[in-house]
Amino acid sequence: MANSQNQQQRWSPITCITPTELSPSGLILLDSNDGEVETLVRTNVELRYNGSGPLPLQKQQQQSSRPRPKGPWTPIDIHLSIHITTHRIVFLYEQSPSQSIAGSIPHPQIHTLTPTGGPTLLSPRSSHKIHLSTLAYGDLLIVFRGGDASSYSQSAKDRDDVFAAIQKARKRKAWQDGERAKMKEQLRPSRGVVGRKVGVDAIETRNVMRHEENASLAEEAFGGGGGGGGNSYISSSGIGGSIAKKMGGSSVIMGSKMGGKNTEAIDRFLIEAGDLTKVIQSYVAKIERERASAAATSSSTKSSNGHRANTSEDTAKLVNMLENMGMTSALSAKESGSVYHKQLSRQLVDFLRKNDKLSKAGGMMTLTDVYCLFNRARATNLISPEDLLKSLEWMEKLKLGMSKRVFEESGVVVIQDDSFDDELMARKLADLASESLHGEKILGNQMNDVQSGSLGPGDRIMPAKGVFVGGITALDVSKALKFSALLANEQLLSAERMGWLCRDSTIEGIRFFPNCFSSGDFSIFARFSSTA
Repeated sequence: MANSQNQQQRWSPITCITPTELSPSGLILLDSNDGEVETLVRTNVELRYNGSGPLPLQKQQQQSSRPRPKGPWTPIDIHLSIHITTHRIVFLYEQSPSQSIAGSIPHPQIHTLTPTGGPTLLSPRSSHKIHLSTLAYGDLLIVFRGGDASSYSQSAKDRDDVFAAIQKARKRKAWQDGERAKMKEQLRPSRGVVGRKVGVDAIETRNVMRHEENASLAEEAFGGGGGGGGNSYISSSGIGGSIAKKMGGSSVIMGSKMGGKNTEAIDRFLIEAGDLTKVIQSYVAKIERERASAAATSSSTKSSNGHRANTSEDTAKLVNMLENMGMTSALSAKESGSVYHKQLSRQLVDFLRKNDKLSKAGGMMTLTDVYCLFNRARATNLISPEDLLKSLEWMEKLKLGMSKRVFEESGVVVIQDDSFDDELMARKLADLASESLHGEKILGNQMNDVQSGSLGPGDRIMPAKGVFVGGITALDVSKALKFSALLANEQLLSAERMGWLCRDSTIEGIRFFPNCFSSGDFSIFARFSSTA
């Protein structure tokens, strides 16, 4: 509702360009089916409309679900972040996930772009800008304010980085890759040959021919069609040799001199063999391991310095190539700063909300569980424990609906849903403890208020060896509420501190009972006295 009201009241350039969908945490939803990837992010920019009067709404805005803007027209949007993808330029205004607005300008709609502004004799602190002439929205101006630090020198670098990223995306024309890949697949020689064969012979022939085609394609892309020239060197060792073996090529032109011809060869490889870039994703994990190893061995001997320098040089070359391909996973937290951890925190929230992972776990999960699940889902694009901890700090700042919680006594750190109610959980644990004293069945509908994975009808906390024993343990709660024994113990201790439970410490362990001292009614223990 807040998002709807915010959009209705705002009438500015960002509400008039093409609407962009966002995830529940505020991440831009990329078109993964069309191979769209994000290549650059910069913050603290402005979007200005230079035309007279308000910017007219296009057909896409009129047909979208976004409410029509109301209120006075404002030709300037401030405090935006700009996201360059392979398909479009996205502007994002965010205060919270429920009050975020995003609009985009597709690269094909850009007619010309020109870097302007900067210091002059009359205006030494003139802002750095990019002038966009578009086919659908007229003339727009992007003004850079130097990122989160509002640094004038940083604004010049941001302007140049954004300009270079847009130019590279327009030159590559990745939005045409889908059609180009279909045409290329239809023109493969292997399709015609295999079409005349059947059975195992057809499968073997197709595999052999595709292997030869991929090897020829990789060699042509990196070597410029066999004419590498004086600036190209064949290397069969190190990272370059490993990539060559992975791609099926006999060699890859990957020398120590990365000249202009090799750069053009890589661009040609991206255009002609986009499907082969997936092979290089496995090396992202290697990059992170090399950087971690270099940081851990910063005080090594001189003999290892030379080897580490060579490894660092190879890693830097691979990182540069991955970034040119649009693989932002090659970026480290050091290079992208707080933007990286902001994006990571949003990705983590979306991951935990997908299929209700956090709610099924009782509303909280330990960091070790989150770290393992998240890295398993990311495959080779792993994150470090430090990145996870820093992303947790941004969750509360961005108001994403989740936050970090540290239990006081044990120091256990968890990710908790902001809607989690300690009082409600303590009350349910007290009900479980009371039911254990009566020895009665615990009805499943009593736990549905806490989570969907509750005890079913007929389930009960079974006593050991057929002897009735009252109270509940951490293992009993873990089985009943379907989360780890570690979290169950923390919840029991929390309920005890809140006055809902009391403990009985014996040589067999700790059992928790309902707190009857506050009411003075101990009739619930009458069964024990009668059996004694």
